[in-house]
Amino acid sequence: MKNIETACKKIFRLAKGVQCEVMAEKRDSALTRFADNVISQNVASSALSFSVRLLDGGRSAKMSFNQADDATLKHAISSGLEILKHQKKDPALLPLAKPRALAAGKNLFDRETAELAPSFRAGKAAELARACRKAGQVACGTVDNASSELVLANNLGLFARYRDTSVTHSVTVKDHDGSGWAEQTSHAVNRIDFARLNETARAKAAASRRPRDPKPGKYTVVLEPQAGADLITFMSAYSFGGQFYNEGRSFACGKLGKQVLSPLLTLEDNALDGAAAGMPFDYEGQPRTRVTLVEKGVLKAIVHDRKTAKKAKTVSTGHALPQPSYFGPLAINLAVKPGTATLQDLIKGTERGILVTQLHYTNLLKAQTVEMTGMTRNGTFMIENGKISYPIKNMRFTQSMVEAFANIEAMGSEAELLQGWGSISCPAMRLSGFNFSSATKF
Repeated sequence: MKNIETACKKIFRLAKGVQCEVMAEKRDSALTRFADNVISQNVASSALSFSVRLLDGGRSAKMSFNQADDATLKHAISSGLEILKHQKKDPALLPLAKPRALAAGKNLFDRETAELAPSFRAGKAAELARACRKAGQVACGTVDNASSELVLANNLGLFARYRDTSVTHSVTVKDHDGSGWAEQTSHAVNRIDFARLNETARAKAAASRRPRDPKPGKYTVVLEPQAGADLITFMSAYSFGGQFYNEGRSFACGKLGKQVLSPLLTLEDNALDGAAAGMPFDYEGQPRTRVTLVEKGVLKAIVHDRKTAKKAKTVSTGHALPQPSYFGPLAINLAVKPGTATLQDLIKGTERGILVTQLHYTNLLKAQTVEMTGMTRNGTFMIENGKISYPIKNMRFTQSMVEAFANIEAMGSEAELLQGWGSISCPAMRLSGFNFSSATKF
């Protein structure tokens, strides 16, 4: 902390009066990877990185470096000042933000998680490997933990600091031609249920053996939390950001205040005290605010940084990415409001449909309808008469998410914290009329 603060002061002096912003991050991370029931990799790293922006008279320059000694700082800033002289003026460039009062936010730093020993991670990998070897299964995956500290400061007096920790256990189990997956992430290791995750992945792998070829078509689909979260984050990124909205590229354009999605869907972004809380300020040093994006299917709001807010004649909601950003503002602390159904209830209410554990290779095809494509993975099952009847081969989907989330039939009661474009808390859900185009060989 002191090293970062000292470096910031030196950088401001070297900037010689031009506006100067420093983003510094110290990150310590470690990972244990296992495959074929043995540990294949154990790594740890500690890194300090700096990103500096200089602004003067409508011109800007940005430098990045990973040392904080006097010679490095002097070379980086003097180079930046020289580059600044030759930049074209940008009439839309905003001056740096002045300091504003910031909320403390949730304490997401856990010392036990920051200091996890390699032996702990190895032990968790070994527990799964032993069980898999005994059952004739094969496990692969990771156990990782990290701690980070981010400082955002400028020479107008802004100084904001945030610390957090994270831990993730991700497991894929192969059982002959079947596969199963499970993952959990948290800021605290004591919240990870390692035994449950291992058993879930193993059970799905065993149940996935000898999958059948399904027919293409529209199905009712039960999306487990990871699958639903993958689709929700894409819809949020390309629909509820101020830049996409201002440019007319969002399906929400002209629809704020209107019922467009299912009344079962309520979606908010809340970094301060929400279910997927995080950094209480954005990358311009502005306070993050709680924003309800969708309330019972009604489109309510768009997130903004200072640039998009100015164009929209409103105020920043505190959702800036590191500047300059071609993508514009982004909601990165999403939470889908849970419903009342258990996963078994969702399955029981399905006459004929497909249960999806996980999606991958998801990509956007058309921004204005959020049409997406991707494939199922690691546990895909046919549901008949309210019961899982047999495993099926993975399928490709091509589907408008606007249409999909207008067709929510039921929402799960238990949300899981997941990583996507930031963090998202999401329950399982059941949707009707979901378009699967073909089976795949993956």
